[in-house]
Amino acid sequence: MSNDDAANAARAVDGAEREPILGHRIAPARAAIDAAAILLDRVDDGDLRARLMLRLALVKMVETDWEGADGALDAAADHATTAPLKLLAAIRACRVAVRRNQRDLARQTLIAASGKLPDLDDGSVPWRDVTIEVALAIAEVAIHDDPPDRRAFDPLRELIDELAGDPRHADSLFTGRQLLATFAMSIGDATQAAHALRALVKLAAEAKSPADEVEARLALAGVLVDAGTPIGAEEAARVVQIARDRALEHGLTELHHAALIAQAGSLAEAGKTAGAIDRVLELARAAAAEGNGTQFVAAVGIMAELYSRSGDHVSAFRTIAESNHALSAATKSDTAPLFRPQLVRLRDQVGEERFAKIVADVDRANRLASEIAAKKPSDPS
Repeated sequence: MSNDDAANAARAVDGAEREPILGHRIAPARAAIDAAAILLDRVDDGDLRARLMLRLALVKMVETDWEGADGALDAAADHATTAPLKLLAAIRACRVAVRRNQRDLARQTLIAASGKLPDLDDGSVPWRDVTIEVALAIAEVAIHDDPPDRRAFDPLRELIDELAGDPRHADSLFTGRQLLATFAMSIGDATQAAHALRALVKLAAEAKSPADEVEARLALAGVLVDAGTPIGAEEAARVVQIARDRALEHGLTELHHAALIAQAGSLAEAGKTAGAIDRVLELARAAAAEGNGTQFVAAVGIMAELYSRSGDHVSAFRTIAESNHALSAATKSDTAPLFRPQLVRLRDQVGEERFAKIVADVDRANRLASEIAAKKPSDPS
């Protein structure tokens, strides 16, 4: 092993640690890890290997590969020669346990670790990394409690400013902001939730992760709409439009559909029913073009609900009935069971008598239209 090999490997591992791992930003991080692993083959340095395995574990966590994450963390603990790295692997294993719904076991380990940390954290990078990991893990456990304990999020808030200045912790900052936003939403604090989500949008944009940016924008729009203020509604409309544009620009089909639904909701809240229905129609057409029957039925349900909210129950019924006919013809199958829950919901909203009258009136209008269409232009009768 030469000094150059060791230096190159160290730089590569450092680069892998600086490559943000967000909810959808996996490929660049994995590429950096793979590149560093090749260089580490020439170097006998347990701590460098441990650090790289810790990064790999994060990738596996995002991929929801719990066994892969545990394997990487076991390897990290085996390679590590220093106490901070060994403890870091153990705490990250607690975060995996939380995702496996083994929260009680994780909670006990974290309580023990947090009690010892004040005496161990000397301000050096390795020990600060452990402190950050513990703060994230404690918040991840607490977010599942009902209600979450506010005190579990205080250490995370204190670390946010510190993390913002260190590119090595972009992913920790992203996760921390997500946790703070979720906690704020759980206690109805729209102001703090919006603050955290705006920061998430900025982080995702800086990391060039359009999928994470769109998701954060949609969550932000939802919080702003729920706040029920005119200013919030205006910002929500702008945020959703940008989310929709980003999703289209980057070919993010599912997120584009989600943006259409969010935009429809925003327009409906503003009383712009026609605009909201236009967005859902776009979603329904896209679903039909893709042969996605489930999404098509869901879009029809949203349109019917929008019509019902505006008091136009006849159009709601027509939407369901005509969509059922179109899907049945396209698939050459009985699709009535797919739409029956929507009809039942409409019937419950308007009452049995009114619903029966709507059905009869629409049927009568359809038969009359068919008769008129069947007549020749020269037929005066």
